[in-house]
Amino acid sequence: MYRPNEFLAWAVETFGPVALERKERLARFVEEAIELAHADGMKRADLDRLIERTYSRPIGHLWREIGQAQACLETYAEAIGVSADEQAQKEFDRVRSIPREEWTRRHAAKVDIGIAG
Repeated sequence: MYRPNEFLAWAVETFGPVALERKERLARFVEEAIELAHADGMKRADLDRLIERTYSRPIGHLWREIGQAQACLETYAEAIGVSADEQAQKEFDRVRSIPREEWTRRHAAKVDIGIAG
């Protein structure tokens, strides 16, 4: 089974040092969280309200927020009958099967629109 450090090693090998940049990793996480919400039918207005509420409150504690984000994702997955661990393994296997050139193209497209470093 994959481990997060293996996924990070793959990202560094594929994208270079930008994969280690904190801002880049956070942007990729947020992008995937928004894509998950979109995939499960969350309306843009609901997401906007969540963003407004979050940014109107005091800043949380980073390490606790990481734990809460992971716990919420795992609980969500279980609630809909999906194993987050199994899906992470499938995703790890899938991304490793995509040629580096494709990842380079995708990353360049994100850089071009200002959502990647």
